[in-house]
Amino acid sequence: MPTSAELSFAVETQFTTIPSLTLDCGATLLNIEVAYETYGALNASRTNTILILHAFSGDAHAAGVSKENGQPGWWSPMIGPGLAFDTDRYFVISSNVLGGCRGTTGPSSMDGTTGQPYAMRFPVITIGDMVRLQKRLIDHLGIERLLAVAGGSMGGMQALEWAVAYPDSVAAVIPIAATSRHSPQQIAFNEVGRQAIMADPDWNEGDYYDGKPPARGLAVARMVGHITYMSDASMREKFGRRLRDRDAFGFDFSADFEVESYLRYRGSQFVNRFDANSYLYITKAMDYFDLSSGHASLAASFDSAQARFLVLSFTSDWLYPTYQSLETVSALRSRNLDVAFAELTSTYGHDAFLVETKEQSEIITGFLASVYRDIQNGASNIAPPPKTDPLPVSRQILDRLDYAMIAEIVEPGSRVLDLGCGDGELLAWLREHKRVDARGVEIDPNKVRRAIARGVSVYQSDIEQGLIDYPDRTFDYVILSQTLQEMLHPLRVLREMLRVGKNGIVAFPNFGHWTTRLSHLISGRAPRTELFPYDWHESPNLHFLTINDFISLCREQKWKVERQIFVSANRKVRLLPNFFAEVAVFSIRAPG
Repeated sequence: MPTSAELSFAVETQFTTIPSLTLDCGATLLNIEVAYETYGALNASRTNTILILHAFSGDAHAAGVSKENGQPGWWSPMIGPGLAFDTDRYFVISSNVLGGCRGTTGPSSMDGTTGQPYAMRFPVITIGDMVRLQKRLIDHLGIERLLAVAGGSMGGMQALEWAVAYPDSVAAVIPIAATSRHSPQQIAFNEVGRQAIMADPDWNEGDYYDGKPPARGLAVARMVGHITYMSDASMREKFGRRLRDRDAFGFDFSADFEVESYLRYRGSQFVNRFDANSYLYITKAMDYFDLSSGHASLAASFDSAQARFLVLSFTSDWLYPTYQSLETVSALRSRNLDVAFAELTSTYGHDAFLVETKEQSEIITGFLASVYRDIQNGASNIAPPPKTDPLPVSRQILDRLDYAMIAEIVEPGSRVLDLGCGDGELLAWLREHKRVDARGVEIDPNKVRRAIARGVSVYQSDIEQGLIDYPDRTFDYVILSQTLQEMLHPLRVLREMLRVGKNGIVAFPNFGHWTTRLSHLISGRAPRTELFPYDWHESPNLHFLTINDFISLCREQKWKVERQIFVSANRKVRLLPNFFAEVAVFSIRAPG
């Protein structure tokens, strides 16, 4: 249920008319009506606008309570005072897409040249056409550059199109549970829905507006679609094999099971609010969408992109699975664009982006605050962000001498990648105090969420497979702090970090410390000390290297050791470091 905060404001749909729009198919539409809603207030410098982009069956009513019907918006848990898209801070716009049936011109709209609904005479549209109309709306509202565009599913596809089509007009892009192009399976599901509609005798080649609509076909199309929005786990939890209002099978073709009844209900409800022809046109636009079209590759399509990206996917989403988000992320990283990525755990399937709002909110709040802060740093006339961020950087971070040494090595304004960055505290400190371009890689999903909530661009991945997309010498510094000993293939990781970085900074616990030696000598068992506080069967450490081991490896690989710092009890060690130092910090560089 929506909370009181989500329902604290009433909204009214607004309309404007765009005189003409040329479409990708070559046709030109005249006098296009656009339905949209706004939440919050535009600041004096017009720099706090966020455009929310809806999914296939959504509309302009994204938040608050509609003055027309009293219904909450489809993303009300995410948009409002103090929420992820904070209307106390941002000016949020949501519009109905071109081809829709909820206020924006589509096949059910009147054709001014005939005085009849367009029906199938409406020209075929694309995601690019939808975004082009949105750009015209934003221009009409006098906004030159959006702080962010954000949306799930088809909304995420529109967000990606914004980044490519209008790179100068958007600072941040948030595609959620989305793809850069439909797979054959996704096209197949849409085609089944279209065929169900067109096979309904009441469809009448699309000319049904003066008669009976193709309700049966549209209901079946929605039932098929709704199955893809859920997951096996969510269906088991919600329905199981429970029967509906009976103790035994009816031995007929009525709805025996609860899941059958539910799908029939969803189909019938959809018929009451959606136009069958809009279903055909919008699904076709989704199928046509391919961000790489006209480019040498998907990566090349982002050559002009300038925005920061936050890409989110969900573990149980089999309609838009994580691999499709990762294809987009890989393309962005290959162009060295600032991208954060997290896969969120959920059993709700594709619908998770509408349901799992708590974790999304934490991440999006921090990400947007960081983007807004970046803009503020570049323009002094922009209102400052709130005094507190969701996860403030600890002022005591430099109390750790190994972190202090890393921070001392890193030059201001440099490009930094932290492998195994944890919750991003070190990177956030470097960004705040040294103005570095900070990126991170981390495998723990909880730490990834906390890092992104700090505004740090972190990519959720295994370090040993997390660098392949980056070109050579992308970063000035690549940090590997307290992680080397946990790598399955440490030499491979070190070589990769020195490929993508001009300098490597490696910090690791010294297994040669005297307490470890003594523990091993006395007990005759795997040492358990303050430095290595694990039983052998629980330890994340796979390689127990010493300082001398690492120095020897650098000689073998012909890596230049530019600095070496040894720490014990948070003090520098200068005498017999392999014996007395607990932690070592090396700054190394590959030859050439």
